[in-house]
Amino acid sequence: MTMGICISLLSSFALFINAQNANQRQQVWITSKAIAAGEIIDEKNVKLIQVDLGEVSSNYLDETTELFGQSSLQPLSLGTLLKPEHIGFKSNLRNVALRISNGHLPPSLKMNDFIDVWFSDPITLTSTLIIPKISVVWIDEVDSNFGGVTTVVVAVPEANVPQLVNSARADGLDLVHREN
Repeated sequence: MTMGICISLLSSFALFINAQNANQRQQVWITSKAIAAGEIIDEKNVKLIQVDLGEVSSNYLDETTELFGQSSLQPLSLGTLLKPEHIGFKSNLRNVALRISNGHLPPSLKMNDFIDVWFSDPITLTSTLIIPKISVVWIDEVDSNFGGVTTVVVAVPEANVPQLVNSARADGLDLVHREN
């Protein structure tokens, strides 16, 4: 019986500690606007908010974390609670501007979308996947006429930049929308 009372007291104490931790609010970093992959984080695109995270609070960046000057390692949407894997000092991504004919763009392309880059060879009538799943950093306003050209900036792994630049010279690039 004494053992049962001790176990009951220990369980009650553990529940009390968990309840106390659950009600502790802490300040964590959150995106205040969409951030493109490779973009430098500054005070304009993040803010601190108070939240109840309980035991998972260690998974998120809090007010003691120095964010400014680090890069986003992946595209982040508005309102994302920042985790350590979202930011870093070095990104192997390079922003590359592509001029794409409007007929070769997905119809609803927007910042932070993922796309595949394909090269279509008009001589051999073949298409080749050049770079899968890269992030759109910026889009010039898409001209509604079908014959126009739009500038699209994409975050490309550094190893793929030469291949993309060489393919872009031939004017056969197609951007294909991926489900995020």
